[in-house]
Amino acid sequence: MNLALLKGISAYITGLEKIYFCKRVTDNILLLKIDDVLFYIDLSRGTSGMYCVKEKILGSKIYTAPFDCKLRDLCHHSKLLDCQVDGDNRILCLYFLSNSAYKKQKFSLELEFTGKFTNAILLDDNRVVIEALHHLPNAKRTLQVGKILDRLPQPANPTPTQAVVINQSLLYDLYLEHIRVRFECAKSQALKNIESKIANLEQNLEKLPQEHELEVLAKRFGFYANVLLLHLHTLDPQALYASDVNIKLSSDELEQARDLQIALKDCAIQIPITKDAMSFSSLAQHYFALSKKTRNKAQNIHRQTKNLTDSLEFLDSQKQLIASATTLEDLKIFVPTKSTRNKFAKNKESFEVFFIQDIKIGIGRNSLQNIALLKAAKSEDIWLHLRNIPSSHMIIFCGKSKLDNDILRKAAQILCAFCKLQALSVQVDYTKRKFVKITQGANVVYAKYQTLEYKT
Repeated sequence: MNLALLKGISAYITGLEKIYFCKRVTDNILLLKIDDVLFYIDLSRGTSGMYCVKEKILGSKIYTAPFDCKLRDLCHHSKLLDCQVDGDNRILCLYFLSNSAYKKQKFSLELEFTGKFTNAILLDDNRVVIEALHHLPNAKRTLQVGKILDRLPQPANPTPTQAVVINQSLLYDLYLEHIRVRFECAKSQALKNIESKIANLEQNLEKLPQEHELEVLAKRFGFYANVLLLHLHTLDPQALYASDVNIKLSSDELEQARDLQIALKDCAIQIPITKDAMSFSSLAQHYFALSKKTRNKAQNIHRQTKNLTDSLEFLDSQKQLIASATTLEDLKIFVPTKSTRNKFAKNKESFEVFFIQDIKIGIGRNSLQNIALLKAAKSEDIWLHLRNIPSSHMIIFCGKSKLDNDILRKAAQILCAFCKLQALSVQVDYTKRKFVKITQGANVVYAKYQTLEYKT
């Protein structure tokens, strides 16, 4: 936060009179209304600043921490007494008279744009700390509820700074630029992260062996086991301590070995000996087990391939949605905040998850994930599906809470985008999970539904 700009904001606020409210709208952003002016206060480290917005910003959730409760109670319909900058420190001090039901009392809200220790602190008339947004350890002064907060020392050799002449229009233009920079950085980082995930999945897909290769390998291991058992009586037990054993093959065995493309030397096969082999009999059992395991892997390799290709298609759709995003709110759907990630970190889901305004949304990439999604949903959660089109199921995990119509429409729009439809018009049916009945697998019948229509 620029000191000259902060001094200009202080001079501008001094001409205002009444604080209507001050509240958090995201983890580090406050919305402050003084008279008819809405101030957007970003207290994020590295990007802190104070601007004006034209419309009220909807919060991602309702904050109920002690700081938020005190902020709401003390600032609500309070009288602004003064606004000052703390010398040459980037600290804006708002002094106000609380309109409490019990008594009127003076308080101050310090907005500290001080880099590492950026913060918002509520103080009483004697500078006793009431609450703070962050309780950060600071070597220069102690920040503790109920204790007097020392003033931050002034810079030793400050550069003379003149206040910038501020008006609401300038602060709004600065807000638009601030949001643009934040959006571009967030979008670039989100695309970088998803491209990294795509690259990892593509690498894993390339590493997957072919079904035919695994089948040949399974037969080879089985051949090793059969040869060991057939020639068990000819093998010297002392040869078990070598790295491999050479066995002379019969004409039939030679033909089988050539069919399996096994390397031979003087009509003999070289079979590797494992370190844990106790006998040639146990070595044969090891190769029988390995043959069975490899055969099972060959039978299931198509599932692994399908799972990886489904994941790649999903990430590709997500990448397109991020690339076409035009607001930070759209980006936050696929790049949730740290607090949101921590909140749901313990619940590892077997389907894809994203968030809209802190509400969890689940979507299935295939029939198995669709089944898992249907099982995870509770009766009051909202189920969505494209009408008459085999596609992903979606669940909005809202429970009995009233769902905002904007969230519902946004979720349905994302469902259409993930399904990559060629149709010009698409209908999305939605209803409560309790009205959806599973018939077989992920196939369902449903009732009491409503419909949203989208142009693709």
